[in-house]
Amino acid sequence: MTVEHSAHRRVVIVQNEHGLHIRPCSLIAATAQKYQSTLTVTNGTTRADGKRVLELMTLGALPGTELELLAIGADAPALLDEVSELFAGDFMASQPVTTG
Repeated sequence: MTVEHSAHRRVVIVQNEHGLHIRPCSLIAATAQKYQSTLTVTNGTTRADGKRVLELMTLGALPGTELELLAIGADAPALLDEVSELFAGDFMASQPVTTG
């Protein structure tokens, strides 16, 4: 039996004064890796796998950049909620980065 999952989209704005550098990209990827759903992050015509730090860095997202998040999978809404919270909270400046 095949289960189809709809695409869930959300737009976020980079508020970090340095844009998406290694630390925010690491937090996004670490968060996305906790979920089964896929995450694609788009800046204009450039797309990145949200579970891959180096791909996220290629987005060149500066402060004020509007990014589209696209998640597909059973837990996509929860994934988008958690990643959106990272953007809203300026990537929790005091939280250490952990990878699993």
